[in-house]
Amino acid sequence: MKKAFFRAWALALCLCLACGALSACSDITDLTSGVASTGEFPVEVAGVTIASKPQKVLVLSPSLADVVLALGCETQLAASSEDCAQDSLRDLTKVDPKALSESGVVPDLILLDPASASEETALRDAGYTVLNIAPASDRVDYERLFAQVSSALNGGGPGYDAGVAAAQDIFLTLDNIVRVVPSDRVTTACYLYDLDGSAVTGDMFGSTIMTYSGVTNIFKSLTGGQYEFDSLRMSNPNLIFCAPGLKEELEEDSRFADLQAVKNGKVVELENRMMEWQGRTIVECALTISGTAFPELTEESPMEVTDPASKIEDQVNSALTSSQLAADDTVYETLREGDQGDDVLALQSRLDELGYLDTDYDGHFGEYTASCLRDFQRDNGLEETGIADQDTQRRLFSQVARAKGGASPGPGASPSASSAPESGGEDGAEDNGEAEE
Repeated sequence: MKKAFFRAWALALCLCLACGALSACSDITDLTSGVASTGEFPVEVAGVTIASKPQKVLVLSPSLADVVLALGCETQLAASSEDCAQDSLRDLTKVDPKALSESGVVPDLILLDPASASEETALRDAGYTVLNIAPASDRVDYERLFAQVSSALNGGGPGYDAGVAAAQDIFLTLDNIVRVVPSDRVTTACYLYDLDGSAVTGDMFGSTIMTYSGVTNIFKSLTGGQYEFDSLRMSNPNLIFCAPGLKEELEEDSRFADLQAVKNGKVVELENRMMEWQGRTIVECALTISGTAFPELTEESPMEVTDPASKIEDQVNSALTSSQLAADDTVYETLREGDQGDDVLALQSRLDELGYLDTDYDGHFGEYTASCLRDFQRDNGLEETGIADQDTQRRLFSQVARAKGGASPGPGASPSASSAPESGGEDGAEDNGEAEE
């Protein structure tokens, strides 16, 4: 199962970047690709005024750390608490908030949430700027969470908008996950923190993740993270997800023996962080739940060795690609050798961005441009004509265009000459120079 987690995590990163253009916020895509935009300061967030862009942020909440990573703002982090255990923060300075003055870290902003707020008063009294941001409860509130964190780190206006866009991008990925799961049956599930009545209920964000995984949380009508055993027994879920170390205890408890999830071997341990961290981890969690709930999505030939998440990932990728290409209703003029002008310049700029055209260009469509275009067509499953027809340009200018070497770089350039870098050459110089290399 660990291999599936890592596979799902890699997919989450790729998909969250790939979804960028669907938000129709082309002016803020820098943030979702890891380069934060600077908005307006001072800015007020959750009643706290932040005078200028913070450069030394201390994060005491692992969930908020996950959001900071999803926003691409990790370079603003100076330190974190020990429980911020993301791999990419492994080398970040770890501090005990009770001994902050002895750590040598002098943060200009401290981020925490209600679950990590025990030291809030003492930190404020010590003169630190402390921002307490509540976790999200559902999809709409998720945009609020990202907007607040992004505004705190990047200012109001563009910073706020970038946070909303990043949240929308992640949920567009979840939309595509739920699209590929079977819709012809109801699969019930729950997540248990312990065997004494603690679980994910309908007022918790984990219940939203379960919905986008294609399963129904049997405790969705409950609140407060508590349930009565009779409600579990009567609902008799198809699947039980539980905290690590709980599965063996549950299976040995006679109260659970008659539940179909126990009888059918459908009790699965899932790390608490998957239900609690609210950055890109929610996509990792949704993929894991979907792959467990719908094993037919991951079935392969017995002669093939695959990890459990790979097939559902392929289907999500396919659904994502289809929806993104279908959303482009631009009418592209067919371009071929001998053509020149702004449209050719935009074409060359995008080929350069994707790594196919590696020399100067000037808007003249010559033999070398045609050769680079054939390489692009080959890598993207198109007929290798060297002609930029409608289908080729739709793929080329999309965020699912495959770059040279196999990567997808995220949102594409718009098909206009303004997106192309200036070249010192004159008409025709591009292909004359390139042909000699």
